[in-house]
Parts: sequence; structure tokens; C-alpha cells
Amino acid sequence: MRPLFLSLALLSAAACSRTDERLPPTDRFVYPSGLVHRSVPGSTNGVLYVASANFDRCFDQGTVMAVDLDRVSGAGSEPLLPLGTYPGTAVTAELGQLNVAPESFRYIENFAGEMALWERTDAAPRLFIPARGDGNYLHYVDITAPTQLSCVNSPESNDCTVGAMSLASGIPGSQAGQPRADAPFGAFVDTSGIIEPQPGKEGVRVWVTHLNPVDSPARSQTNFASYLVDVSAQTPVVSSVDFHPMNVSGFPVGGTNSVVADERYVFVTGRLNSLISDTSLARRFLLRVLDKENLEENQLIDPGVDLGFAGSEARGLALTPRSTLTPLAPRRLYVAVRDPDTLLIVNVVGIEKESATPRFTVVGAVPLPNGPTEVELVSRGESRSELVLVSCSDAGVVAIYDPEVGQVVAQVSVGEISGTQSPQPFGLAVQQQGGGARIFASNFGDGRVSVIDIADLGSPQLARLVAHLGVRQDVGQSAQCQEEQL
Repeated sequence: MRPLFLSLALLSAAACSRTDERLPPTDRFVYPSGLVHRSVPGSTNGVLYVASANFDRCFDQGTVMAVDLDRVSGAGSEPLLPLGTYPGTAVTAELGQLNVAPESFRYIENFAGEMALWERTDAAPRLFIPARGDGNYLHYVDITAPTQLSCVNSPESNDCTVGAMSLASGIPGSQAGQPRADAPFGAFVDTSGIIEPQPGKEGVRVWVTHLNPVDSPARSQTNFASYLVDVSAQTPVVSSVDFHPMNVSGFPVGGTNSVVADERYVFVTGRLNSLISDTSLARRFLLRVLDKENLEENQLIDPGVDLGFAGSEARGLALTPRSTLTPLAPRRLYVAVRDPDTLLIVNVVGIEKESATPRFTVVGAVPLPNGPTEVELVSRGESRSELVLVSCSDAGVVAIYDPEVGQVVAQVSVGEISGTQSPQPFGLAVQQQGGGARIFASNFGDGRVSVIDIADLGSPQLARLVAHLGVRQDVGQSAQCQEEQL
């Protein structure tokens, strides 16, 4: 009977040591990443949608929250004041009470990246959230009311991983592990659609990047490739024809980081993977361009940006819109480049739907604070150049570049740097209002969202931090997490 007693004892010990379900909190952010802001009729400050990445896996899942900015408050019930009304002091409002209702949050996979919004006129707006956790999901989440979220494929559940679409497993047509997209990260909603679409590619598309090159066969550590994925914004389905190879001979193999699309061309930045790449190669994957006119042939253009500027890798990017006043004027791509940390300025000509000969010229390279990550534009009207925002994660600042001045005119610190720990600003969202703009930056490192006001877009150098939303995660959270896991 001794073996039976031993088995029962081991079973009992396993039951006692089993970790219970660890649901993520719904009253604070946990490594916030992607951000989207929407102005809502009847609301002063609008709604901020925030994805929490749960980077240290303290909890079982991440979250997406719809935060009603008119309801957030501080310890003394002080609200978030409207843009332009904060007094001219150095005091930052600490608004730790998010007051998020149950219908305003949903669980998602861990390690959420960027987030994109599809504003539909005939249906509820839809969020797209790539998450590079175990499932490698692209989440589809509908905004059925300004602060009410619904998981597409599982509307009755508050867990959006149920029925979520994986970009790395179960891909119809995949062979020997390719194509797939491990660690999906960037997302962009392309409302201009596909030119002369193939069957199944009609309508609005979502372009998705992924950070980790994938091997073939899977887990063989050979034959690495990276892809750009395009899927229907309406219907969450994916197959092998939706994967577009990004490899170019003579370049290191890297991941795809961020993406923007125009009426004919799609622009993708590359992220170096030093573990699998031959870093002795002279060329670098900073920017690649996919022609939507020739998707079946996967016509990929290398614009030679790295020949004009010797950076190691690129992160976020933004493309200026076509001017209605001067429609033939060059447009600009702004690219956040690492090592050296730089805002690369690229003039772009010939990217109209009718043009098969796009041209790219590096016209500027502006030094940036350490760790440039995401890039966002702020419109100042048709007659003026857009302001360029760059979240600089290592430096803990949001940098503001003014093309009319030709330099960075402001570096707004989003939080305290403690030792080597930065607040790590990552995602950016903008609320435009009259002649000013409010900037939201997700502090991946300290767990808050920073609120920066530019009261007058004519004086962006006066931008300043006015508030933090949420509470700090970098003070005492590690001990709390360990206690919860015991």
C-alpha cells in the first residue's frame, strides 16, 4: 500500500501548490502599450482605449479598457481638466481612479503591441490589437457604445481570447511552418483597400507586422523569414495568401515592426534580430515598400534608405497626408531609427494610385533622445506642416519635432527616472481641439498614461505634462505579484 499513500501525498501536495486563476486588475493599467483616443459627442475629454501588455506575466492575461476621461479622478475627486485649462504651474495632476465600468474592459492575450481603430459609418467602431503572447492573436474588439467593448467571435464573453484569430497556428495553406507571424506587433487599418482585389480581399484591410522571424520547419532554427500580413477588417479569417514575404537577399533577416498604408503602397519598418541575423552584412532593413497593385507577385521595393543613412534598425513611422492645396508636392515619411537614435526624414514622390515609380530621398536626420519608438503626427491645418511626436522610451520623454523650425522644439519628460528605470513612454494618441492638442503617452515602465497639453499649436515648445492617469506599477508591484502567485 505504500506506493498508493505516496501517490495520494503527491497529489495532495500538487493540489495545495496549484496557482489559482490570476485575473488582471480592472482598476489600473499593467504595462500599458497601445493607445487610441476618440472624441465622443457630449463628452468633454473623450474616451481613451488602453491595451495592457502584462509584460511580467504577473497575471494570466492582459486587458483592453475604455476609459471615460470625464470620469477619471484623483484622491480628492479632482477630475481631468479640459485641454488648455490647467494652471501654469509645474504640478502634475495624479488621477489614479480610472472608474472603469464592467462593460468597459475585456481580457486579451499577453504582450499587446500597437492598436488600430476602424471608424465605421455603418456599424460600431472596431479596435484591432495584436498580442504576441502564446496564441499570437490579432484581437477584433467592437466599441458598441463609447465605453462598451465587445469581443468579436465571443460577444457574450469578457475574454477576447475565446475565438480569437491566431496568426501563427492553424494557417490554411501553411507548409513546414511557413507562412506564420510569430509575435504580431504593429497594426494599420487601410480604408483605401486593395487595388483590383483578389477574391476574398475586398473591402477594408488590416496590415499587421510581427517581431520574430519564423523558421521552417517550425523549431528547426533554419530558413528564417518575416512577413507583412493583410487580413479583412470585417471578418477575422486568415490564410497563407494573406502573408507577404519581406526578405530581401543581401539584407539581415529581421522582424517587421510598424506599418502605414496609402492608396497604392504599404510602408514597413524593420527590426533587427541579432540572434539569427548576419550582422556583418552592410545593408540594413530600415524601410520596405509593398505595391498593392502587384500583391500576387509580391512586388517588394527596397527604397535604399539605409544607403543614405546608416542606422541599425527602425521602429515607428508616419506618413504625411496629401495636401489639397499642393497635391503634387512631395509627401514625407518620418521614421524612428535606432543606433544612432534619429528621426529620419524621407521625401516621397510618385506614390499615387496611378504611379508605378515611387521615389524616396533622405532629406534630414534629426538626433533624438535615447530609444525612439513610436511616431505620431499632429495636424496644424492645410497651410502648415504637421508636428511630429516621437516617444523616446529609454530617455523617458516625448520629443516634438517642428519641420518649420527644423529641430526638436520640446522634450517633455513623462515621469521620473529611478536609477536605470525609465517610465518608458511607448504608445501615442492625440486629441485635437481647436488650436491645441492633447497628447497621451502610455508609460510602459511605470504603468500610467501621461497627458501632455499643447495649448497653442503655434507654440509647441510650450508643451507640458499636466496629468498622469492610473497608479504606478513600478513601486511595490514585484512584491505584490510574488505574494499573489504564492
